[in-house]
This record gives sequence, C-alpha cells and structure tokens, in this order.
Amino acid sequence: MNAQALAEKLNKLGFTPVALSEPSKRVDGMIVFTKGVHIQVPLHGDEPNVVLESDDGNLEFYDAQGKIEDLIADLKAALQNEQAMLSR
Repeated sequence: MNAQALAEKLNKLGFTPVALSEPSKRVDGMIVFTKGVHIQVPLHGDEPNVVLESDDGNLEFYDAQGKIEDLIADLKAALQNEQAMLSR
C-alpha cells in the first residue's frame, strides 16, 4: 500500500497529515496526524489501521479497514479520544 496516495486522499477529505513514511522491506509505513494518532500503512495488504497512543505510552490499535469511510470513522474517533485524554 502507498502511504503517500492514502495521505493525499485523507488530506482532500480534511485530515492533514504532519508526517509520513512509506512501508519498507521490514516495517509498515505510517501517516502521522498528531503526537498520539497515526495510521499504520501495511507493508502487505490494503487494509490500514488507526493507532492511538495514550499518555502512558500504551497503544490502542483500531481494526484494519478496507474502506476509506471506515478508516475515516476510526480516525475521527481516535482524534476525539486523544482530545478527551488531553483535556483531563
């Protein structure tokens, strides 16, 4: 899967990435939106997933999504959860 192409789609839909890396031979790629929210772009397959990092460093992995609509729903949820954590 191509991280740049996915990032461009998400940017057009109002989600502006701050950084990205393409998958390599050993690791998945990532599209970063905030300090605690990124999308993991798989090296193999076409189903990226949202990852939320909590203040204590724990990672919450959302389900891998094949449809952009489902990925956006997860991204919105993760960004809201991050805001809720920050406002505590």
